[in-house]
Amino acid sequence: MLINNKADINKCRDTGESPLYVACLNGHTEIVQMLINNKADINKCRDTDGVSPLFIACHEGYTEVVQMLINNKADINKCTHTGLSPLYIACQSGHTEVVQMLINNNADMNKCGDTGASPLFIACQEGYTAVVQMLINNNADINKCRDTGASPLFIACLEEQTEVVQMLINNNADIKKCRDTDGVSPLYIACHEGHTEVVQMLINNKADINKCRDTGESPLFIACQEGYTEVVQMLINNKADINKCNTGASPLFIACLEGHTEVVQMLINNNADINKCRDTGESPLYIACQEGYTEVVQMLINNKADINKCRDTGESPICIACYKGHAEIVEFLLKHKADCDHKC
Repeated sequence: MLINNKADINKCRDTGESPLYVACLNGHTEIVQMLINNKADINKCRDTDGVSPLFIACHEGYTEVVQMLINNKADINKCTHTGLSPLYIACQSGHTEVVQMLINNNADMNKCGDTGASPLFIACQEGYTAVVQMLINNNADINKCRDTGASPLFIACLEEQTEVVQMLINNNADIKKCRDTDGVSPLYIACHEGHTEVVQMLINNKADINKCRDTGESPLFIACQEGYTEVVQMLINNKADINKCNTGASPLFIACLEGHTEVVQMLINNNADINKCRDTGESPLYIACQEGYTEVVQMLINNKADINKCRDTGESPICIACYKGHAEIVEFLLKHKADCDHKC
C-alpha cells in the first residue's frame, strides 16, 4: 500500500538502515522481493558500520533472501567498515548453504578483514568443518595468515579443532609456519594448551619438535611449565631436546619451579641434566627448596643432585630452605649431609 502511494523506498532511519536492510535482517522474504521489485537500493549500507543488506542476510543465514539479493546483482564482496565480507560473516556463523551460494557466485575467497583474518581462518577458528572443506575444495589460500602471522592451522591448533587440523594437514598446510609476533609454532601452541591429540597429529606429520619461540622456550619447556604429563611424554618419546634451555632454565628447572612432580620424575627417568642451572646459577634442587616442594627435593637428591650447588650470589639449597622456613626440607637436606656450615 505504502509503495503504491509513493512512500520513499530508500528512506533510512538515523543510523542508516533502509527498509530493505531491516527486511533482510528479519528474514521477511516476501517484503524483500517487493522492495527489490520496486527498485530499492540493494547495496545501501548501514551508516554506522557499513553493513549491507546482503551482509546481514548472510550473518543471519537467510538462504532465500541471500539468493534473492545475489540474483538481483547485490555486490557480493561489499565489506563492512572493518573489512568483513559477506563470505567472511557466513563462514564465521557456520551457514554452510550460504557459503556455498556465495562461492558459486564468485565471492572473493581470500578477502580478509582489517586484522588480516580470511574466511578460511575464521571457519578454522570456529571449527566449522563442512565450511572449511568447502573453502579448501574451492582453492582458498590454506596458508593465508592474519596480520599477526597466525595461520589457519595455528588457530585450529590453538582452539583444539582436531578435525580441522587434520583437514589442513591433509591439504598441505605449512606445519612450520610460526606466528610473526613471537615465533610461536602450531606445535608450541598445542603444547601450551595441552591439546594432546593435536600434538600427536603434528608430531606424526613431522612438525619441528624443538622449534622454539622468539624468547627461547621449546615445546617441551612449555609443556613442562604447564604440567601436561601426557604431552611431555609424547615429546620425549619423539626425541625432544630434554635439556633445551630458555635463558638457562631447562625443562627440568621449570618443572621443579612449578612443582610438577610427575613431570620431574619423567624428565629424570629420561636422563635430564639434574644439575643444569639457569643463567643466574639456581639449580633445579635450589628452586625446589625455595618453593617448598618436598617431594621434588627428595626425587632430585635420590637421583644424585648436587646438594650443595649454590646460586651465583652464594646461597645454597639449605640456605634458601632455612630462609623460607621449609623445615621438612631442611631436615631432609641435613639427613643427606648438606653443608650447614656454608656461609650464605
